[in-house]
Amino acid sequence: MEFGVGLWGMQSTRNAPLAHSTLYRRLAEDAQFAEHVGFESLWLTEHRFWYDGYLPSLLTAGGYIAGATQTLRIGTGCLLLPQHDPLRIAQGVNTLDQISHGRLDFGVALGYRDIEFDSVGISRKKRAGRMEQALDILAASARKAPFGECPVYSPDRGEAAQIITPEAVQDPVPIWVAAVGEKAVERAARRGLNLLLSDAHDDKRAGQLVELYHKTAQSAGVDSSKVRFGILRYVWVDKSAARAESVTIPRLRGFLLEQLGGWRYLSDENGNSLGFDQPDALRKAAEGVIRNNAAIGTPETVIRRLKNLESVGVNFVIARTHMVSESPEDRHRAMELLATEVAPALSTAGRA
Repeated sequence: MEFGVGLWGMQSTRNAPLAHSTLYRRLAEDAQFAEHVGFESLWLTEHRFWYDGYLPSLLTAGGYIAGATQTLRIGTGCLLLPQHDPLRIAQGVNTLDQISHGRLDFGVALGYRDIEFDSVGISRKKRAGRMEQALDILAASARKAPFGECPVYSPDRGEAAQIITPEAVQDPVPIWVAAVGEKAVERAARRGLNLLLSDAHDDKRAGQLVELYHKTAQSAGVDSSKVRFGILRYVWVDKSAARAESVTIPRLRGFLLEQLGGWRYLSDENGNSLGFDQPDALRKAAEGVIRNNAAIGTPETVIRRLKNLESVGVNFVIARTHMVSESPEDRHRAMELLATEVAPALSTAGRA
């Protein structure tokens, strides 16, 4: 198992209000610290039109991290692909891969908020078709072409092929597809793309979706033996079990109730999305995330909790450590413990 840290959304929340100039400065500092203690990657996330100033421009922020680090990989977790012009994104992806000297992991998601689609004049009903088309464009543009040539794409609205420049450094740039439901898993599997599962999935459901990926890939004639199966997890490592229980878990609870209530990201047992208008059900769902989808405690506790993910086929974890931190120093202590005491016990590659 390997580890990245994320997701940085540059949010100034009601629980932790900060100037965005401070948040972006700390992003560079966090990236440098993650690199220093040995993490493989740091991941960013995208949304627009939210009260807390959620990061709207992943590739720009990725370039900022690239300039502040030397070896740390830069992940997008995720760019809302159907809301963008795929040709411009393909060019942006390859440009960032050049700037970072081949350190980009490009993750994409479907998106679900009407306001984000409406703002760019795209019907939410068309998102699946746009996602399929854009993935095919990116899969072509992310591969190196013979010397002197560039990957091309012929858009269905025109006859002329579009030359996508610059060429990426990696061959190919790794593409990750975020998945909450089975259709997204199948979409990734048919193309042999890496899979990024949600922090809404418990370990059992994660295993079921990994199994579905392998079955779909086999049916499509795709080799899935080298695919990376990632998942988001709220992870916090502390030498003191009592402090983790009394301080960190209440912080996470507050974050979940504020953020996920507004996003309507959690669902009840019937699949109905939960918001602030259903406080009791929202609180129950948040407690389920803390109980089933978080790893909080001493190094030994966190190792034991994450080992179960390995057993169901997950081989990469994005640790959402910074989501529940009180200060950079607080966050960096937890990150260092994760990198130095947890990751070595789980990592087959010997790195965080």
